[in-house]
Amino acid sequence: MKRIISVIVGIVAFASSARAQFTDSASGLLQMPTAEIEEEGTFMITNNYLNKHSLSTSGWGYDTFAYGFNIAFWNRLEVGYVCTIFDGKRKPNPTDRDKIMFNQDRHFTGKIKILNEGEFGLKWVPAFAVGISDPTTGSSGGGYADLNVEGSGNGYFNRVYAALSKNFGTRWGRVGVHLAYIYNRRTDYPINGPAVGVCWRPVWLESLPVLDWVNIIAEYDARTVNAGFIASVWDNRFELMFEMQNMRWINFGARFKLRLAGHDTVE
Repeated sequence: MKRIISVIVGIVAFASSARAQFTDSASGLLQMPTAEIEEEGTFMITNNYLNKHSLSTSGWGYDTFAYGFNIAFWNRLEVGYVCTIFDGKRKPNPTDRDKIMFNQDRHFTGKIKILNEGEFGLKWVPAFAVGISDPTTGSSGGGYADLNVEGSGNGYFNRVYAALSKNFGTRWGRVGVHLAYIYNRRTDYPINGPAVGVCWRPVWLESLPVLDWVNIIAEYDARTVNAGFIASVWDNRFELMFEMQNMRWINFGARFKLRLAGHDTVE
């Protein structure tokens, strides 16, 4: 049975996003996953500054940077690859080699949308998606094939989730409501519980010169209460993110979005 579960998880991981969403170079809110996926053929490059409270205590005790790549297929699937920088000089008793090395942690993300909003012609149906982040552990010598990511070793960003999302049009702009359940077995960054978020795209901040829209976000990500915004600029080519994690610690980032050949402009 364990072998069957491991195979299923592996398939979802490599055919299926999680951890913190913009901060994990994926679609979603700030730290919270949603059931929403980018338009088919959208390729994203994301760069983030992350405070140490967004990171595993066994991997980082300092602020750092991360970058990642993400692509959407068939309006149902996203896969991503994320790198988070280690600063060798911050290690306890660093060696001379550590002092000149900037290593990085690497992990995959994936999300599958099972239901679109309004599926089957039923307007009340929310979007529903499942996702995973950092599904394997080990080292390059071990082939990253170990699915046992509990505890505090490698697999720093491991988690799985299920999410529901529903959007409502109002005279003041679009409002999105999101609910998720996030789970991992980490001891250094434990998450096991519900998450809820609300986002609001004010109508008076849409279609302005340079500025396309602003999404104002409040969320509880099963661990911290966060607030911030994501702004789209220059015909949806770029997104800018600012977050106050737990209303105290700052994260920020920038994203470039490109529609691949054969697809329309990013919307």
